Amino acid sequence: MLAALLTALLLAPYGDPQVAFRFTDPRIRESSGLVSSSIVDGVVFTHNDSGDEARFFAVGSDGRTLATYVLPKVQARDWEDIARGPDEQGRSSLWIGDIGDNNAVRENGILVHRVREPRPGNDKTVSTEAPTSFRLRYPDGPRDAETLLVHPRTARLYVVTKPLAGQPRVYAAPPRLDGTAPNVLELVASVTPRRTGTQGGPDIGSLAQALVTAGDVSPDGSRVAVRTYTDLYEWNVPGDDVAAAFATEPTVTPLPPTPQGEGVAYSRDGRSILTSTEGDGAPVHRLAARSAPSGPAQPPGAAPGDPGEWPPSRVPSAAYAYAGSAAIVVAVLLAARRRRHARRRRGRTAG
Repeated sequence: MLAALLTALLLAPYGDPQVAFRFTDPRIRESSGLVSSSIVDGVVFTHNDSGDEARFFAVGSDGRTLATYVLPKVQARDWEDIARGPDEQGRSSLWIGDIGDNNAVRENGILVHRVREPRPGNDKTVSTEAPTSFRLRYPDGPRDAETLLVHPRTARLYVVTKPLAGQPRVYAAPPRLDGTAPNVLELVASVTPRRTGTQGGPDIGSLAQALVTAGDVSPDGSRVAVRTYTDLYEWNVPGDDVAAAFATEPTVTPLPPTPQGEGVAYSRDGRSILTSTEGDGAPVHRLAARSAPSGPAQPPGAAPGDPGEWPPSRVPSAAYAYAGSAAIVVAVLLAARRRRHARRRRGRTAG
């Protein structure tokens, strides 16, 4: 019983999802990518799926759009995900993945655009600086993908594919990207989504449980998460090796049923996960870690820094919270067991 209870606790790190807010901007109809601001708590950046302009939105915790950012001289062919990570100078940047390819015809490769992370304000529409664009090419032919990962310290890029059959593959970009020539991706891992039985997603049956639609790396780099239409998969990252994480067993958390969930992001402090879905006035759900540590995100003794600096201060891994909860459960169970043994001994003595 004790082992079963601990297993259930460790494999259910997040509480029941709650609606954090709903998008109120009618222009946000197909939220396909989601990432948290590293500067302002509660602010997220999102963009639409294919068919929109080359723009993304800053959205506040009440669901209202704070600003719209337009990328000059860039097309939005099939934007599928947005991530956050440093540029060559260590400045916090947003990376937008034009990586969708439903028919696997992009022989020239896919694109990732990088811009400095803006400080959200009350501006209506802002033109960003000219983005730095990188072309990525698969070593084994075009593939569809909706997941872009960027490590928060190394800035290494990873793309997770979305095949209709077979395992999703994880490809890594070269450690140093070339902005003038195609960057050949390297196959480094694979993901094995499970037929979990979780309901939700488009009307495609259990296939909705197998298609990877988004991902993110936690702000401290200790965890990586990807989602399907129905479930969240999360791994611990050894060192800075994101690829190695996928060789280990993930934690699987059911997500609330939504029409077409294609966004996932860690919160700014890494203590919860946000998910988004396509649709008018679509909800953004928050999954808070059970027994999340309280207090500042910095480890004990660390001086708080400017939240706009990169890399951010390391926040305690959720694993510590789970371990703390497990320790409490163990203590309670052991105490109860000792009381039962004591009563039995007293009964035998009395008899």
